[in-house]
Amino acid sequence: EVEEPASDNNDASANEVETIVEPSLATTSDAIVEPEAPVVPEKAPVASAVNPWIPRVILFLALLLPICVLLFTNPAESQFRQIGEYQNVPVMTPVNHPQINNWLPSIEQCIERYVKHHAEDSLPVEVIATGGQNNQLILNYIHDSNHS
Repeated sequence: EVEEPASDNNDASANEVETIVEPSLATTSDAIVEPEAPVVPEKAPVASAVNPWIPRVILFLALLLPICVLLFTNPAESQFRQIGEYQNVPVMTPVNHPQINNWLPSIEQCIERYVKHHAEDSLPVEVIATGGQNNQLILNYIHDSNHS
C-alpha cells in the first residue's frame, strides 16, 4: 500500500513510487504464471548401443581371472630336511627355514611327552618344526590319514 500525500507535487512522486513498485510485482507474477518451454531430450549417439556390453565384459573378465589363477597354477611344494628322530618320529624343518639346532633338546622333550600321553592313540608320522625366533617354537604333529 502506498499513501498519497495531499499536495500536487507529491502526487507526481507518489505516481513514480507506484510505477516503480507495480512493475516489480507484475514481474514476479509474470514469472509464476509463464509456462516453461518443454525440454526436448537430445538423441543418444548410435555408439551408446554398444557401450552397455563393455561393463558386462569387464565384470565377466574380473570374475574369470581369479578362477583361472586357481585352476592353472600350482603352489610350490615345500621341501623339508630332517633334523632329528625321537621316539621313531622324524623331525623335519623347511629347507628355507633358519637353523633351529639350539631348540633340539626342547623338541626332543616335547615329542617324548606327546608320545607318552598319546600312547593309546596313533603316534605321529612326522613332526614339522618351525619358528625359533622370538623364543617361540611351533611343532606340527602330522598323523596318518586314518587318525587325522
